[in-house]
Amino acid sequence: MIVNKFLEKNFKKLAENKKLSHAYLFFGEEENEEKFFFAQSLANFLENGVFEPPKILLRETLIVSPDERNSVGIDAVREIKRFLWQKPVVSFCRAAIVKNADVLTPEAQHAVLKIVEEPPENSLLVFIVKNQENLLPTLVSRFQKIYFSLSAGKTSDFKKSDFLKLFGKETTDEEIDGFFRSLLANLTENKIKNAAALKETLKSLKNIKQFKTNKRLQIRALMSTLYGKER
Repeated sequence: MIVNKFLEKNFKKLAENKKLSHAYLFFGEEENEEKFFFAQSLANFLENGVFEPPKILLRETLIVSPDERNSVGIDAVREIKRFLWQKPVVSFCRAAIVKNADVLTPEAQHAVLKIVEEPPENSLLVFIVKNQENLLPTLVSRFQKIYFSLSAGKTSDFKKSDFLKLFGKETTDEEIDGFFRSLLANLTENKIKNAAALKETLKSLKNIKQFKTNKRLQIRALMSTLYGKER
């Protein structure tokens, strides 16, 4: 797996300036294993200064996974609270990572809400979810939300052929929306190099949202702008 370099750069800067939020919600189309990979890399950076999954057990990171009934209950949340309230020794904060946090029981969610409302000073809580709609809105509102797209780890440039694939079948609006998200994630990996393409892509999205333009036609117009007219 490849760490998202754009997110890595931003989280490194936040960590180095001690401006990390106390609670993050990693969500989006990308598989949870990819989000967990990133969360572990962040925890390793906080403790050892290296942004990659740890090769040894981290002393100040707690990993919480669903139990045999595929749920995370109140006992797990109590463990999180005990862990986060301890003073860090080798890192400036202690981190708790909850895999598949969207299976927390209602009781557990209410208990987490109390933690994030008054978090310990040197603590970090990361929720990894596929669908945040399974969590209480009041709880979700307390987290800084980080979206992971399907192309988050890729750095290769989009080609004209990537656009043309959309026109070989009856493409749905959802597929076009996903394509735009992937394109944006790709272009933002190198904002300077892709400044012009990024500007045109954002303009296309604005046209779709503001003027309700046809998405397929807008994709074709964008492709023509970036790569020249179809022959």
